Amino acid sequence: MYLAKPLLTLALVSLTSTLTLAAPPPLDLDAAAAEVSSAYQHAHPEVQEFVLHTARSFGRSGLWLNENAYADLKPEERDARVAYLAKLFDEGEYGRHLCPALAEASALKDPKLVPGLKKVAGYHVADMDYDCRAKWMAVAALARQESPDALPLLVSLVDHGNQNTRLWARAALARMAKDDLKTDKEAWNQWWVSQGHTAIDAVLLAPYMPPVKK
Repeated sequence: MYLAKPLLTLALVSLTSTLTLAAPPPLDLDAAAAEVSSAYQHAHPEVQEFVLHTARSFGRSGLWLNENAYADLKPEERDARVAYLAKLFDEGEYGRHLCPALAEASALKDPKLVPGLKKVAGYHVADMDYDCRAKWMAVAALARQESPDALPLLVSLVDHGNQNTRLWARAALARMAKDDLKTDKEAWNQWWVSQGHTAIDAVLLAPYMPPVKK
C-alpha cells in the first residue's frame, strides 16, 4: 500500500528529525573550563586537566560537546532523540560508529540513556585488545548523567588498562561523590556502603587484568 504524498512527506520529515539533529554550536572552551571548575573541582588536578584535554582534542570534530549543547531543543525533539539513542546503545553492536551518538548523549541528561551507556561502557573482551574509544566516551557520558546506577561499574574501571577509560571513570566518580579516592576500589566500596548502598560486587572490585595474548 502506498502512502499519500503528503503523508509520505510527513513520515520522511519525522524520520529525518529522529536520525539527525541540527548541528550544535561550536565548542566553547571557556564553558568547558567552567564545567571543570564546578563539576570536577574535587577531582585530582591530573583528572581535571584530562577532562579539558578531551574538550580540546575532540571538540573540533564534534566528538565532544558542551554540556548545554542541546539546551534549545524542543521537548518533543529531545524526547525523540533520547528514545533513538537509548535503542541504539541498547541494541547496537559495539564499535566506533557509536561515537558521534555518544557525544550527543553526553549533552542529553536523561535516565533513559543510562542502561545503554552502561552497556557500552561495560564492553569487555577478556582475551583480546579492542578499540576503547566508544567505551571511554560512554564513561564520559555517564559522568554527566550522575546516575547512582552506574557507580559500581565506574568503580570497576578506575584501574582499566586504557588511560582514557580509567581517568574518565575517576572523573565521573569525583563528580558524583565530591571526592577522589583515585584507583582504590576498596575505598570506593567503603564510601558506597557508607552512603547506604549494598556493597559492590567483588567481581567489579577485582584488579584489572590485561588481555592474555594467545
